[in-house]
Amino acid sequence: MLVSCWSSLASAEQFVVVDETYEHTADMPDSHYRVEPRAGTPSNWKSPIDYTTGTAHMHLEVSTKPTETPTRFQACFEAQPTYACVGQAPAYTTVGVYDWETKFSDFWSPPGTSVDWSLGSGKIALILKDTQNGKPSADNVGAETAALYTPTKLRFVVTIVSAGSTYVPPAPVEMDAGLPDDAGAGSSTGAGGSGGSGGNGSGGSGGEPVNVHPVNNDTGCSFSTTNGAAQGAWLLLAAPALLAFRSRRKRSR
Repeated sequence: MLVSCWSSLASAEQFVVVDETYEHTADMPDSHYRVEPRAGTPSNWKSPIDYTTGTAHMHLEVSTKPTETPTRFQACFEAQPTYACVGQAPAYTTVGVYDWETKFSDFWSPPGTSVDWSLGSGKIALILKDTQNGKPSADNVGAETAALYTPTKLRFVVTIVSAGSTYVPPAPVEMDAGLPDDAGAGSSTGAGGSGGSGGNGSGGSGGEPVNVHPVNNDTGCSFSTTNGAAQGAWLLLAAPALLAFRSRRKRSR
């Protein structure tokens, strides 16, 4: 049982780099809203686990939307020496939950450039777009057109999953017109910059990550901790007790 559980834990590696609930407004420069990677995000995405052979999974919860104007959404990692963007959300016209994914090999970067993922990612730009890859902020399209798209209240989650692992989606939250008091505080800075326009949206200090979620829902090995070292210690501590239990059962037969 221990071997089976450990095998399941080791084969399902992922981390959440963004989980942000906020209101995207018309005055956000170039329709960009920037956030820092979540605490515990690995600063080296290639070692000891090479996530760059895996996939980014996007989860968007739209709780308010001013009109039924078709809208899209995208995220760009502001990395070194350039940036890389995931594919855009399918066009949506109403509130709801939208999920999509992009392989790292399909991320979009400016032609002739590529990200050094061993340096991880800096800020992540969350970008509200129209269906023509335009960014409908007031500074780009004027207040009247921007009002077709904003304000809109969103929750956006990006989960990075290593190759061969099974994606564990985030638990949806109950959303309404209200937002947490600190939602979105201080995350929108600058205009465009290295967050870039995301192209056409078609594709797209090292150490062990501490917010990896190795969960397998089919084997009954449900460990809620997100620290790999803690999981290993738990198994080592549990092994003698489990072996003793099995020995007692054999003697009692």
